[in-house]
Amino acid sequence: MLQFIRSELNRFGNDQRGSIAIIFAFCLIMLLLICGLALDFGRAVHAKSRIMASLDAAALSAAKGLRLQNLTDAQTIALAKKYFDENYNASGAKTKGTHAQINNVQVDVDRSKFEVKITIDAEVKNFFGPLAGVDKFDVPTTGAAIFEQQDIEVAVQLDVTGSMGGQKIADLKTATKTLVDTLIPDSPGTQKVRIGYAPFAAGVNAGSYASNIVFGSSAPDNCVYERLGTQHQDSDIAPSGQASLKTKDDLPSAMNCPSAQILPLTDNKTLLKTTIDTYNAGGCTAGHLGTAWSWYLLSPNWASIWPAASKPDAYNNTGVKKVAILMTDGEYNTVSGVGCNSSTAVTSGNFAKDTCAAMKAKGIIVYTVGFELTATSAIDVMNNCASDSGKAYMAENGAQLQAAFKDIADSINRLRLTS
Repeated sequence: MLQFIRSELNRFGNDQRGSIAIIFAFCLIMLLLICGLALDFGRAVHAKSRIMASLDAAALSAAKGLRLQNLTDAQTIALAKKYFDENYNASGAKTKGTHAQINNVQVDVDRSKFEVKITIDAEVKNFFGPLAGVDKFDVPTTGAAIFEQQDIEVAVQLDVTGSMGGQKIADLKTATKTLVDTLIPDSPGTQKVRIGYAPFAAGVNAGSYASNIVFGSSAPDNCVYERLGTQHQDSDIAPSGQASLKTKDDLPSAMNCPSAQILPLTDNKTLLKTTIDTYNAGGCTAGHLGTAWSWYLLSPNWASIWPAASKPDAYNNTGVKKVAILMTDGEYNTVSGVGCNSSTAVTSGNFAKDTCAAMKAKGIIVYTVGFELTATSAIDVMNNCASDSGKAYMAENGAQLQAAFKDIADSINRLRLTS
């Protein structure tokens, strides 16, 4: 009997049937555990993204309040926490199963930079992790918003050519006033914002400044065109000698300038709005001149031309942001003010592109706005001149033109996110 028991035990010990099933069971458990941890980790990543979005919005709102409303540190901190709670709860994180437990919200305020920094200490409880001894994932998150302490200089190229007549010039006036209202609020802060206009048609009406930028003292009708020396066409060199601008004495066949005169940089909101109201439409489209004059208004090389309050700051001044907004409704179709001829579109367009490239090389941010553009060459110039694709706007009607100008103004004013 004892021998029989020993024999059966030996036979059981040597029996390997069913071992695969046992190994598979252990592997399946491990695979399920890994998948569960992956799901838990995904929930944590999702929660972090929602926290980050809410944090950014809160930092932006608090920094704006700090800068524009002169909130105390305590008020700024309270505002940041309030906006974070409201944005995070509104994101649906709780109802969508990605809710993190917020353990602490730390808000730091740096008044010297108008910076608000928010640090969130949060965690997401795991569903499957505890099986592997991982009860939670920590999701600490930090973000900050700074209100840039930069003065702003904005030059606006305004198309006042014949095709802009009627409702279109009215739409342009409305859009420009929206730009002015957004950039220069009724109760401005310490940040200085100055705006200048560069209206153009076949030439540019330089107004009382014409006599200082031409060779000699003659500038019939205050009308100016390209540089005397073509080598200076895409340059912001001061206007003297061959860098002076041509007049009708140099171009007897040139068409007249628009009645709309250039307006140097100013922070006078009333002047900006009343000036745009005086602009009328007429003439051909020397868009490259409008682009060049946008640059002249911003160029420190032209500072001696403008009155003291309109002198542009130096290019290397990190406390100043220089912006050009180039608006047109058609193909650039004249050079030297001679006829509305589409055959000159390439030349005028290339002049404009070269000028834009030179402006951008100086650190000027360029936005472009095409108004009911259909010509491929015109669209190409607008896209090429913009600092990037996000700064090239196309408007199909007055409402879209106003929205484009408002969006550009908001972009210029926007708080800068930092990490």
